[in-house]
Amino acid sequence: MNLVQFAPFLRILAVRHSGNGVKRIRVSANRTVGHARVYVFVSTWFVVCAVFHMYFERAVFSNDLWWLQYYVVNYKFGFVRRGLGGELIRIFPDADYFTAAYAILWASIGVWLIALAMLTWLLVSTGIRSERRIMLALVVPVLPFSFTYAAYNPHPELFGMTALLAFSISLTKVRTARFRMIVSALYGIAIAVLALIHEAIPLEFALGAILAITVLSKDATPAAQRSCAVLAVGPGIVSVLLVAVLGHRDLAAQLCSQVPHGMVENPWGVSTTPQEGLDYMLGRIESRVDYHDFMCHRVIPIFNGDMTGAVRMVAQLGFFPLIGAFILGLLFFVGTTWMIRYFSGVPVQVFLSELRGNLVLPALATALLVPLFMTAVDWTRWWVMVALDVAIVYILRAIDSEEISQPPSRRNVLVFACVVIALAVIPTGAANNIGG
Repeated sequence: MNLVQFAPFLRILAVRHSGNGVKRIRVSANRTVGHARVYVFVSTWFVVCAVFHMYFERAVFSNDLWWLQYYVVNYKFGFVRRGLGGELIRIFPDADYFTAAYAILWASIGVWLIALAMLTWLLVSTGIRSERRIMLALVVPVLPFSFTYAAYNPHPELFGMTALLAFSISLTKVRTARFRMIVSALYGIAIAVLALIHEAIPLEFALGAILAITVLSKDATPAAQRSCAVLAVGPGIVSVLLVAVLGHRDLAAQLCSQVPHGMVENPWGVSTTPQEGLDYMLGRIESRVDYHDFMCHRVIPIFNGDMTGAVRMVAQLGFFPLIGAFILGLLFFVGTTWMIRYFSGVPVQVFLSELRGNLVLPALATALLVPLFMTAVDWTRWWVMVALDVAIVYILRAIDSEEISQPPSRRNVLVFACVVIALAVIPTGAANNIGG
């Protein structure tokens, strides 16, 4: 029974009472109907904005050229980092190269959107229905790592984000130590494989996996949690080390030779001024670049670099761009945590209490984030991933809490409507690379 259907039932109850009780119930019924209209409007608004964002990024100002770089190299001339994506494309005939490349790109977007849909469905279908569940379910798609992240920044890590969410949900469903170990092992293997597409993936989601094991496996013993942590995080770390040690760094010329030619949209080629960018979006001018030339000039050379060179590149960017990216990412993290707390009604202390007395594993997982900040300039992006790590576990913890079943105040609903309407328009997911 939804909120609109529930309101007439409240009115029927009201006529069986008298005095102030009738007034209170009628007020509750009217408020429920009014809130339901807010949720319907907000949902409709989000769908409209989502269609606009997807159309803009895919058809008006497509940046797919930049995201295809993660699938441009393969193992034809030896083992190199990020080569697995290219190997997947090599399965298909050379004539179908671009079809296969775009299919993988769209697959990363699709699986993450399906995972988000699963999370929102869990929110509204688990336990006693409440308005706070509906609010939180509608907030999830507008968080910085949600829909607009998939639309504007389809990194390969979308596969890792999906794996982390599936792993976290699985931990809420299994009840025996044996199945927890199996789920942890499967997740660890998946992340280890994804490290061959992008070596940052195991480091990005180690914290999320550890928090999920610690918070969502409530009846597990500390020894069982440590075992699950090793199975979930260990394979990915080993994979990263293998990539660092065994990956060739002297194959740029050979890698370039296997990149196919083909004209691809490149909006940034003519968007040096706002007027040029507007002209491109309106179709007044065109901007296309040869895929081979772009990758060989802008992307392939980075595969000759090592960790020392990466650290040097970060240092050369300068203090102010990095601190600006850091602060923006921190604001995303704080804002995400605040929204979950405010709309679910579950205090942060409830979430943190689950970690009390077991901070060693989360601390070690947090330490794994340090290499990301040292070797890449995408500091806002790393904070967005930290927000994801915490938010997934926080939301799944809130689903079964008593607080989420409490009715929201009128102010809660007003703030909810304003926040979601604003964030549905603003593509926060597009800002994750501001430091780069």
